Amino acid sequence: MKIPLIWLKDYIEINKTPKEIAASFTSLGLMLDKPIENGVLDLEHRMDRADWLSITGCARDLAAFENAKFKFPKVHKEKGKEPTKESSVEIKVECPDLVNRFNTRVFRNIQVQESPEWLKERLEAYGIPSINNIVDITNFVMVELGQPMHAQDTDKMEKPEIVIRRAKNDEIVKTLLGEEVKLDPDVFVLTQNDKATVIGGIVGGESTGVDLKTKNIVLDAGNYNQTSVRRNSRKLKIQNETVLRYDKYLNTELTQIAIERAVELILELAGGEYYENFDYYPKKKHIKPMTLRHKRIKVLSGMEIEPPKVRKILELLEYKILDEDKKGLTVEIPHFRTDVEVEDDLVADVLRINNYEKIPVTLISAAPPKEITKPVYKYEEKLRDVCAGLGLHEHITDPLVAKNDNDKKQVVLENSQSSEKNSLRYSVYQTLTPVIEMYRKQNIKKCGLFEIGKTFELNGKGENIENYLETRVLEVVYFEEGMSPYNTSLNIKRVLGRLLKDMGIQNYYFQVNIADNKTGKSSQSGNNDNNYENKSLIKQEELVLGELKYDSFTIFTQEMLKAETVNTRIKHDITASIFEDISLVVKVGSIIGETIKAIKDLNSSITEVYVIDEYQDKKLGENKKGVTLRIEIATDKSGAASVKEKILEVIEKNPDIEIRT
Repeated sequence: MKIPLIWLKDYIEINKTPKEIAASFTSLGLMLDKPIENGVLDLEHRMDRADWLSITGCARDLAAFENAKFKFPKVHKEKGKEPTKESSVEIKVECPDLVNRFNTRVFRNIQVQESPEWLKERLEAYGIPSINNIVDITNFVMVELGQPMHAQDTDKMEKPEIVIRRAKNDEIVKTLLGEEVKLDPDVFVLTQNDKATVIGGIVGGESTGVDLKTKNIVLDAGNYNQTSVRRNSRKLKIQNETVLRYDKYLNTELTQIAIERAVELILELAGGEYYENFDYYPKKKHIKPMTLRHKRIKVLSGMEIEPPKVRKILELLEYKILDEDKKGLTVEIPHFRTDVEVEDDLVADVLRINNYEKIPVTLISAAPPKEITKPVYKYEEKLRDVCAGLGLHEHITDPLVAKNDNDKKQVVLENSQSSEKNSLRYSVYQTLTPVIEMYRKQNIKKCGLFEIGKTFELNGKGENIENYLETRVLEVVYFEEGMSPYNTSLNIKRVLGRLLKDMGIQNYYFQVNIADNKTGKSSQSGNNDNNYENKSLIKQEELVLGELKYDSFTIFTQEMLKAETVNTRIKHDITASIFEDISLVVKVGSIIGETIKAIKDLNSSITEVYVIDEYQDKKLGENKKGVTLRIEIATDKSGAASVKEKILEVIEKNPDIEIRT
């Protein structure tokens, strides 16, 4: 939120320097986002405060913090003339689910001209160019009070009406900037004679825009369905000051105050005759009282604030005190504070204005609190350490992706920020692999990347929250410029083997010929260079630890947490382990994971079986490869001989495997 100091001082008398004012705003929660330039503070707005998207909202909090007087701008409370046939503009709302209130007034015989210097100076300092006095007033009131407004030239209307309806398929509106926007029924529009003139809550149209020839106007201030405006502005790729404010929840009472303020300025700067017009307001919202207990302030802050001071702070913030006793106060929430929902919001207001820095820092007198960190978080930290030790680079990527119309299991957002990022990822691979391009631009030709994050999936219909699944995963991707898919697969297997070994996972195996969980099609895993999009499950007994692809693997961290001590073999202490290497010739594409599992299941003295080498050689024969298994046996040499015989018997049962040595 930009705060021109010349504008701010219209509502509060303050003698501090710009830096000191910025420091006070920081204490309030509005931190300086950019260096102060030309007397303008650019403040970062992190909270869900609709009133902080207005100059008066920021000034009100600053006045309370500085114990200064806040001056609300002058409004015109007197009713206008009764509508006549010539002045009346008919209002119809055909989509009541999208319109909460639509407040209108009519002006006739106004003088549209250049705005006075004080008005142009404030708008231009904020960053809005001056157009004419009427357009400037609607923009001024929007920034001043946080309520978007709009004015239309009634003489340019073919019919004196505003009908608010859903747009038709492929209906086109030409905006004030001259851009033609194609719409659909998700968007609502303001129309006259069935012609769309305004995209509701987003941008005005060119056809009824106010110019220097305008004499008669209809002024409106609307309160709309926040979700609809937010979603459609992203879909249409239109971001402006109007959308910025409708992104927050505005109270319907604000339209009346904005109208009264605009009337005051129009009568002052453009003259003319002022008429009442229709105020569509079907369901008035009632604000429920809220109680603030003094003991709650002490519990959260560790300090006692005197009741008179608590009352004064709330009154400065324009809370209405309904009742007060020794225990606390009952207050009415001001209309502009749509973010206040629970008692702790009131406590936060008191502590902010009292200054957070006054909260005492004391040592804990009781025993330290119990450890509540979930085991999976600790386990993932261990995974991070292991991955870093393996030379992998960690990244945190955006889980938001574009919608895939062919994927029925994708979680689509109702309130996305843009059409390019309107859904949640179903795999970390989807968002991690684009990072490789960044490495290539830096001329880094090989690297291993990893990320620990969440994937999201919808099983069934979206009405039931239980159908939305979140899975915690570790994703590892390996790339090397110019390396064949086959050799890439060897490297990723080595990384996986070292990771599982360091995490204490020994008796795992790969299950091939699995169904892809997105397409439902069965895929045959193996080392065939033409089939590198297939997956294999990484399993321990019947527990699925993750998935392996030719250039990456996925670990389900919560499942692997269970496996760390499940069926993990313990080495015998009576003697040191011995290693046996067995060279095999394997048919490419054959299933050997079951054979490795069968070897592990032979005897409890076999502590580990893993591949230490995998290669291709023409001498081995067509469509064949060499594989070397290393078997760790915790027994003496005499016992190893009998175990090895059984191992060979298991291998010989697989017709796709030949024993070399």
